[in-house]
Amino acid sequence: MKEKTGFMRVAAILFMFLATSCSGLSVMSDYDRDYDFTRQRTYRWVTDSGRDSSDVLSVNPLLKNRVQSAIDRELAARGFPAARGSSAAGLEIAVRAYISEKSMIRREPAPFYPRLYWWGKGFRYYPWFDPFEGVPVLYHYDEFLLLIDMTDQTGRRMVWNGSARGLLKRYRTGEAMQKDIDFAVSEIFSDFPLQKAVRK
Repeated sequence: MKEKTGFMRVAAILFMFLATSCSGLSVMSDYDRDYDFTRQRTYRWVTDSGRDSSDVLSVNPLLKNRVQSAIDRELAARGFPAARGSSAAGLEIAVRAYISEKSMIRREPAPFYPRLYWWGKGFRYYPWFDPFEGVPVLYHYDEFLLLIDMTDQTGRRMVWNGSARGLLKRYRTGEAMQKDIDFAVSEIFSDFPLQKAVRK
């Protein structure tokens, strides 16, 4: 039962991207300016023989398939099909994801403090409230990090990488999670050297 609960937690809270309207997603990408991306048009996925327990995708194959499918769609839209079977591929792609616990201190508005104080011959009531005074509150939260690396198989050198970092949230369905995964991957590839083909 404990193992099942742990698995559901990973499946439920991984890639908890905030909604687009208030996104806390931070993305970055970089590439080799001397590399000609038009020369290599096929790729294959890296299959690691070992298992990295800190990599959430390595212990959750269903989630890894969702992420890879999103990347497949982005690359296909740019004319990069995945190699079929044992066909030779010019590029190799590796994807990893990690979750880390974070904390932050934020000053919240001070609560309402009604007070009684001694004045002369008796107590008086003073409804004290200072809108400019804050109370430090410690928050704990989980943060995800998604990493995508692209390597040229001919020269065995990295030619492109991208990452996304953001807060985690809970999902009720895999479809809702897929929607946010698609959004994050799309943002990572937004500055890819080859853009999406324009549909007429």
